[in-house]
Amino acid sequence: MRAKALTLAAVVLATALSSAAGAADFDAGFITRLSTSVLKISASAPGNRTFSGSGVVVSRNEVLTNCHVTRNSEQVVALKGSLRYNVYSQRADLHRDLCLLTTDEMPFVPAPVRRTADLPTGESVFFYGYPGGIEAFFTEGRVSSLHPYLGSRVIETSAGFGLGASGGGLFDREGALVGITTFLSAGHSGYYYAMPADWIEQLRKLPAEPLGPLTGLAVWELAVADQPAFLKMQRFAEAGDWKGALLHTTAWTVSEPDNFDAWLSHGQALLRGGKIEDAIASLQKALALASADANVIRALGGALAKAGRGKESEAMLAKLAPEDRDCDLAC
Repeated sequence: MRAKALTLAAVVLATALSSAAGAADFDAGFITRLSTSVLKISASAPGNRTFSGSGVVVSRNEVLTNCHVTRNSEQVVALKGSLRYNVYSQRADLHRDLCLLTTDEMPFVPAPVRRTADLPTGESVFFYGYPGGIEAFFTEGRVSSLHPYLGSRVIETSAGFGLGASGGGLFDREGALVGITTFLSAGHSGYYYAMPADWIEQLRKLPAEPLGPLTGLAVWELAVADQPAFLKMQRFAEAGDWKGALLHTTAWTVSEPDNFDAWLSHGQALLRGGKIEDAIASLQKALALASADANVIRALGGALAKAGRGKESEAMLAKLAPEDRDCDLAC
């Protein structure tokens, strides 16, 4: 059964994004460079069904996209304006929801891939893709959170995306690809998630298979009980169920004691329950594992302030850039 609280990136956002939104603040050359690496993906399935999405060129004949865009199809094409490029095979990891498509050779500039290990919380990032499958859209945001998972980190971002944005690119200021925009949370929470682009290293080790239906579910489509801990935590937080969150994070810190996200979430749950000193202890463990993470620093600074430890709080928050001190990184 698919998770009810999460939905495909193919959901129309209440606030319509536009290709002009945010673009006026950036050099046209930067946006043009992103556009040369992002294509439309059209996947034809039985019953005259067509699935649309986006994809990012990562070599002269490879496009990285989401498997949920292509998984029901035996014919897939990559499009740029009137240009069409056939897709011949794919390397698929449906659990991670990433498919590496092999295409005709293309003249487009491949996007360099940046490892999420080098990506800090709070950094500016930019979405470029084809929501709606017609016009390209560009939005600006920040890295809201980083969630360690399967040797990399799933990116939570405030760079919003909507219909057809599955498979779009999330880029840094230099135009390097950091993630593939994949899914978002239901409701009004505004959680947008991108799968780390550096998972391409594992994808390239897989055999190229002929196009055809893929079986199974992406990690975010799994039943709640089978989803990774960070997605379960998102559900508790969105529901305001901090008692449930505390039980969940207590078990999480035991199963993943070296995961800063577990200790951060545990500290937040403890703080919501009024257990301030315990929260500080948990957040200090998170800080020891991720000393530069803005969410950890801000949470610990806030907890110290609530404990009446004003000077320690000020010293902690002074580590943050001014714009990070009073926001949730969605600002």
